[in-house]
Amino acid sequence: MNSYQHIDQFAFTASSIASLCQATCIRSTSSLIVDVQIDSRLCSSGSLFFALKGEHTDGFTYIKAVSEKGAAAVVVPSEHAQDAMHLCDCAILVSDDVLASLHALSRSYLSLFPQLTTVGVTGSCGKSTTKEAIACIAGQLGPTAKTPGNLNSEYGLPLSTFSLEKQSRYGIFEMGIDHVGEMDRMVSILKPTLGLLTNIGISHLEKLGSQEIIAQEKAKIFHPDLEAGFVSRSCKHLPRIEKQASRTLYRYDADAVQAVDMGLEGWLVTYGGETFQIRAVGKHLLEDVVGAITVGAYLGASPREIARSLEGFTPMPGRSSVHRSDITIIDDSYNASLDSTRSIISYVSNLRWGGEKKVVLGPMKELGTQSQAAHRAVANLLARSTFARAYLFGSEMEEAASQLRRLGYADKVLFTENFEELEHSVEKQSNRGDLFLLKASRSVGMERMIPSLTEYAARRPLRYA
Repeated sequence: MNSYQHIDQFAFTASSIASLCQATCIRSTSSLIVDVQIDSRLCSSGSLFFALKGEHTDGFTYIKAVSEKGAAAVVVPSEHAQDAMHLCDCAILVSDDVLASLHALSRSYLSLFPQLTTVGVTGSCGKSTTKEAIACIAGQLGPTAKTPGNLNSEYGLPLSTFSLEKQSRYGIFEMGIDHVGEMDRMVSILKPTLGLLTNIGISHLEKLGSQEIIAQEKAKIFHPDLEAGFVSRSCKHLPRIEKQASRTLYRYDADAVQAVDMGLEGWLVTYGGETFQIRAVGKHLLEDVVGAITVGAYLGASPREIARSLEGFTPMPGRSSVHRSDITIIDDSYNASLDSTRSIISYVSNLRWGGEKKVVLGPMKELGTQSQAAHRAVANLLARSTFARAYLFGSEMEEAASQLRRLGYADKVLFTENFEELEHSVEKQSNRGDLFLLKASRSVGMERMIPSLTEYAARRPLRYA
């Protein structure tokens, strides 16, 4: 069972939940449903498993296994109804569209909370930090549920809604998209009371085609029934977004608060006469927090409540997380867009540091035709930076390596497509007192380097007093 899910509070059985899924129950049992799953590996006793068909796997092939794990019920395509009767012993629901049934269940579940105020957060980057900060503030006002981790797609959003409890007053949910039409489907599920758009970049450009389309699709979060919308003042295509929105949007930016940059300690923020510290490294994360403050103030939180909720606020792991030991590591490896990569490189480059600063970069994925230009742009920025060495990993980064060599920085650059070679080279050239920045798209798993790099550096001599 997922600890964040609370669907068990309503004591659903397969027969009682069928209408909420817009599905037909062809075999019922008395088993109560305790959680909802789309990954067979996460199923356990009491699970309701939606057998979705994806690009690479078909959930129907796992229904026997989930039944043997004690699942309460499975939702399968209508054409496989008879096969399902032979393959599993649990309750069976059939649907012409399994994903649509998952969406229907989520809508039905949300309708059980008429007192709920929901906030939808979208944007090319910064969604998770903004969501977490809003949830901290809303938590001062009443019981609050939020997207666990980054379950923010048309698959993840429905699962996130099951985090709501009977007493929940606020629900803060990420709404991420990577293809046209996805925001329409998510708005049809959630229809947030408030919507916030952090920024428009070139993330997922490969599927979405252009920044204009990205802006158009993400702006759909500002649906006709929206109570209020919020957008970063620095957001690209702002006029287009505001024209498309159903109402006037509240703009926000980092200058809305007084903030003292404390380097790797984060920011000392003063808002409404209240001062508090957030442990978020970089100007981009400060702006995400200011977006959250703007929403919190709209919800009625006082400056004192906002300060109390955000004192010591730390973003989720991989969002400029600071690891301190014999070396210092800034782990910004959760994801990488051109804008976020530029932002953190510029910030760390300008950071005062007694030892050497080094950067380990993996590829920025799903950039389509803009990939080579984006990786060259990163190289141009590195060439003007204060990093002593750059370690570049992955085939897309070859363009950046070539550009750096053309700019005369060949002796400061290592490029490889072999992760073990990357690890060995970084470890070999690390010294106590170094500052490392790790940045890459999520699929790279760059955080794998942290334990071995930390351990190796501890055995190295101290070069900097």
